[in-house]
Amino acid sequence: MPLILIVLSGLAFAGLHEFNLFAFADLSFNSHISAIYLPAFIRMLNVLVLGPLNGTLATGLGGLFILPFEQQFQAIELANITCSSLGPLSAMVIFRLSFARSVQLSMTKDLLVLSLIYSLCNATLHHITWAFLDPHALVNPMQFFEMIFGDFTGTLAGSLLLKTFVKLPFIQKRIETMTKL
Repeated sequence: MPLILIVLSGLAFAGLHEFNLFAFADLSFNSHISAIYLPAFIRMLNVLVLGPLNGTLATGLGGLFILPFEQQFQAIELANITCSSLGPLSAMVIFRLSFARSVQLSMTKDLLVLSLIYSLCNATLHHITWAFLDPHALVNPMQFFEMIFGDFTGTLAGSLLLKTFVKLPFIQKRIETMTKL
């Protein structure tokens, strides 16, 4: 069952990535950075729902699913997949170390804080990687902040939607069951 969830989550990430390219094309800062990047939420959700290992694998697999749609495959694409996979994991670790507890999906403050931490982690990982492996990807000094903004808006939008779903009675029962394990 976990393998099926990993594959489905990877497909959801890849599909939402392609949708985001189309839906928010006019809101892109450049070819790498969108002002609203909804797949950032799926990355974080993978780790929240599937756990650190399976969630990271799901995002990595989703990145591999995107590769055939890239105009030209380069090694930097694998590095970008690694950054995309490690960003949410890093954010979860930082959240747990900072607050000595897990994220509460029903708490808006937790989702807001996690979204911000994730956005900072993801942009930092990508920009460090680009500085070493693909300096041409560093188009302008503002793109670091643009990436934070795009990841934050996408993650926050998804988080608020998740919070709405978490309040539904049948989801509440499932969460209660999961937390008792």
